[in-house]
Amino acid sequence: MIGRRPLLAGLAAGLAGLATELAARPAAAADRVIERRLELWRAYAGNTRNLVASLTTTRHSSIFAESAPLVLPGTLVFVAPGRLLLHDEDPRGSTTLIDGSRAAILTNTPTAGGPDLSAPTPTLTWLSDHLVGAFAPDEGRRLTADARLGRPRGAGLRLTLLPPHDSPVRRLVRSLTISLAPQSGAVERIELAESAGDRWIVELRDHRQNLEPAALAEVLRAIEPGARAAPEPPEPTEAG
Repeated sequence: MIGRRPLLAGLAAGLAGLATELAARPAAAADRVIERRLELWRAYAGNTRNLVASLTTTRHSSIFAESAPLVLPGTLVFVAPGRLLLHDEDPRGSTTLIDGSRAAILTNTPTAGGPDLSAPTPTLTWLSDHLVGAFAPDEGRRLTADARLGRPRGAGLRLTLLPPHDSPVRRLVRSLTISLAPQSGAVERIELAESAGDRWIVELRDHRQNLEPAALAEVLRAIEPGARAAPEPPEPTEAG
C-alpha cells in the first residue's frame, strides 16, 4: 500500500509538470508566430541590395503631452550591407546617418558646428544596430542579436524587440516595434518607445527596392551628408 506522503508528493509533482507543460504551449505557439513573421521579413530583406522609401517621422513628447506631435516628411535610404539614412525634408528636421559604428546627425539648417558625430554608447549602438538590422539582408542576425523578441497583441504583423533584462539600454529604451506588409514582408512602420514615455515613429511607403546605381546615386546626392551640392559661386563681374 502506498503511503499518504509519497502519494501526495507524486500528485504534486504531476500537477507541477502539467502546469509547466500548459505554460509552455502558449510560449511555443508564440515562438511559431514570431518565426513565421521573421520568415516573411526575410523574404523581402534577403533580396535587398538597396532600398529607397518615402517616410513620415512623428515624434511624441511625454513632457509636452498636450502639444501636437512633430510630424515631418522625408526619405529613407538603405544600402547593403549596413548604411542607413533617414532624411527629413522639413527645415526643422535633420538627416541621420548610420554606417557601421558611426552615427551622425546633420541638421537641415546649417550650423557652424557641423554634423553631430555621436560617441558610441550602449543605447546608441543597440538602437543603430537594430534600425539597420530591420533592412539588412543577413538572415536577421543583426535584427535579432542582443534582443528579446515578442509579438504585440492586436491587428497587423508586428515584431517587438526588447533590450535584454540585464542591459543598460533598458534605462532609455523600452521597445522597438516593427510592422510588416502582409504580402511582401517589407517594413512599413518602426516605433521606438522610450522608457521616459516619448515615442518616435517612422512610417514608410512607396518602397523602391534595388535601384540601379545611377538612380541610387541621384537620390543620395540630394540627401546624404557631405554629398549635397554646394552653391555655385557668383559669376565674376566686369571691372568699372
